Amino acid sequence: MSVNKNKLFLFLLFRTTALFFASNIPTQDEIQNQKIQVLEEDTKLRFREIWGYVMIGEEKSLPAQTPITDLGYFVNAVNNFSEFVPVPNRQERFPNFNGRIHIVSSVDSKAQTHLLLDPKLPLRNKIIKQLVHESKDYDGVQIDWELVMKDDDENFWSFLKTLKKKLKGKMLTVAIPARTKTLEKDAYNYEKLSEIVDRIIVMAYDEHWSTSAPGPVASMAWCKRIADYSMSVIPEEKLVMGCHFYARAWNNEDVGRKAYRMFKIDNILKENKVTAFKKSSDGDLSFSFDKKTKVTVFYDTIDSTVARCKMYRDLGIGSLAFWRVGQEIPAFWNELAVSN
Repeated sequence: MSVNKNKLFLFLLFRTTALFFASNIPTQDEIQNQKIQVLEEDTKLRFREIWGYVMIGEEKSLPAQTPITDLGYFVNAVNNFSEFVPVPNRQERFPNFNGRIHIVSSVDSKAQTHLLLDPKLPLRNKIIKQLVHESKDYDGVQIDWELVMKDDDENFWSFLKTLKKKLKGKMLTVAIPARTKTLEKDAYNYEKLSEIVDRIIVMAYDEHWSTSAPGPVASMAWCKRIADYSMSVIPEEKLVMGCHFYARAWNNEDVGRKAYRMFKIDNILKENKVTAFKKSSDGDLSFSFDKKTKVTVFYDTIDSTVARCKMYRDLGIGSLAFWRVGQEIPAFWNELAVSN
């Protein structure tokens, strides 16, 4: 009787074990889906750091799922009183972002930048103190002062050194214009800045701009020259190449939105065959005319942006930054991943 019980027990144990393993064997469809997922992961471009910029007031433009490791929070520029405006609460604005967030400071005037950097004036220590205070709940400060004059180079570098010391271990980064060579005198000297800050974001875009002749925002050849030069003077771990999420448009006419000398109005009337005129009740004179114009747009797609990213990766660059979040085609983020 006990022998039969043992046989029954072994039979039930074997059957249960077999059913357990059978239930955990993936189906052919599941195996295929796993293979596809692995292939998709393998085709992603991997970088050590992926930075994205978010404008104040546009915090909700940050997608729920992105590979972004570092967020540049572009807050209000230094105001007319040379004060750094208080920064919003981090947890309220970015409750679900787990990466590092850096507050970004900007200045909109050459004259104001010059005064803020002057060590003889109290403005400098004041702005440093405010930057340190406002970054208390953030991971660092980024200086995006794009109007530093070349003669303020030493003042700019000493300003950064003081700010770095006052931040007490928090990250100090700078966003600076693109260069393809070392200039004789330059406040944005790549090599000098790399000795001071933790990261240098090279803004490798605006090869052509709103008032230039039409052309690419960032052609591949131009970006490669910038990358080659940057890699020769900035340590790899500090270099972050900036990429853009915008297009530019130009037209071939300059008739509108400008001032004209009075004596030229007759020529404009004749050239455009204007015959209708208006006169307001107050005596204000005006006229209108239609003019055909040609618009040229230089733009990027997901594929062209990925190609630029791949070029950077193949050159050995480990970090990218994107200006700015909310302007991109959302599916682009599926093309990138963070290195293990």
